[in-house]
Amino acid sequence: MTPIILFTGFLGAGKTTFIRDLIPGLIASGQEPYVILNDYQNARVDALALQQVVRRVIPISGNCICCGSRDELFNSLETAPLNRQSVMLVEANGTADAIQLIQLISSDLRAVNYALPWQLSLIDAKRWQKRHFHNSLEVNQIETATHLYLSHTDECDCERLDFVTKDVKRHNPNAAWVNLKSFESEVINLVNVAPNFSPRVLRSVKTHTQVNHDDRHAEAHHFASMELPLPDGLERVRLEEFLRTLPSEVLRAKGLLRLAEQKDEYTIFDFIGTDQTVKLRSHFGEPHVGSLFIAIGPRLPREKIRASLYRIAGISTAV
Repeated sequence: MTPIILFTGFLGAGKTTFIRDLIPGLIASGQEPYVILNDYQNARVDALALQQVVRRVIPISGNCICCGSRDELFNSLETAPLNRQSVMLVEANGTADAIQLIQLISSDLRAVNYALPWQLSLIDAKRWQKRHFHNSLEVNQIETATHLYLSHTDECDCERLDFVTKDVKRHNPNAAWVNLKSFESEVINLVNVAPNFSPRVLRSVKTHTQVNHDDRHAEAHHFASMELPLPDGLERVRLEEFLRTLPSEVLRAKGLLRLAEQKDEYTIFDFIGTDQTVKLRSHFGEPHVGSLFIAIGPRLPREKIRASLYRIAGISTAV
C-alpha cells in the first residue's frame, strides 16, 4: 500500500516550503513523491515552488479538500499512477478541518490503495494562538497529528519557543516532534515497509454527518478568497506598500508578478496579515500562470481591496 502523509497548519505556517525542502531527500533515496496541493483560489501559484523539485504535482483550487473540493481530492488519489516506491504528500489549505480530513481519508473507498494516513502539523511558533477568532481552528489542526514541526523558530526567543512547545503538548501530548531530516528518514523507512502493510478492508462511503460538515465548517470560520490580475512592472516598494495596507480581514495574501526591475524572472510574494510580514522570492522562467494577486480571510471587503490595488498601480479601471 502507498503511504499517504497529510500536511496541515494555519495560513502561512510554511507547509509548501517544508514539502519543497523534503522532496529532494526522498528522491535521492529512490522514493517517488507525488504531491496534491490544495488552496483557496489559484493553487498553481504554490505549485510553481514544488514543480522545480518534483514532476508530479496536482493543484486543487477552490474550497477545503475536506469540503467542496473533496471529490477532486479523492479522484486524484484514485487515479494517481502509483508504484512500490511512491509516497503521496497531500498539502491541505490553511483552514482545513484536520479531524474531518483524517476521517475521510481513512474511510473513503477511493483511497483503498493507501495506508492509514500520517499527519504532520506545522506550528507557526511566532503566531501560535495569536489568531484571535481562529485560535480554535489552529488547535484543531494539531489534535490528530502523528508528527509536529515548529516553524518560524528563527523569529522567536527562547521564552516564546518554550511556551509554544508546552502549549502544543498540552493539546497533543502523543505526537512525535520532528525536524526536516528526522522526518525525511521516517518517510523513507515508511515507504520501504509500505508494500508489506495489510490492506484496509473496513471502509465506508461518506455519511450524512460528513455531508453536513460542509455548512458547519464554512459557518464556523467564514473564510473566503479572491483573485485579481496584477499589472507587471510594479516597483517593489509599491507592491510592499499595497500588501501592508491591505484590510485587517486579509489573513494571508500571495501571488506573482514581474517587478519593474526584472526581465527574465518573476517574483512570488507571500504576505501574512497578523504581523504585516512580506516575503519575496524570485522564480526564473515563464510561470504559465499569469501575474495575479490572491487574498484569503474572513468576509473579505472585495471592493476595498480592489480599489487599493488600482490606486497603487495608478489605474482607475479593471486591470
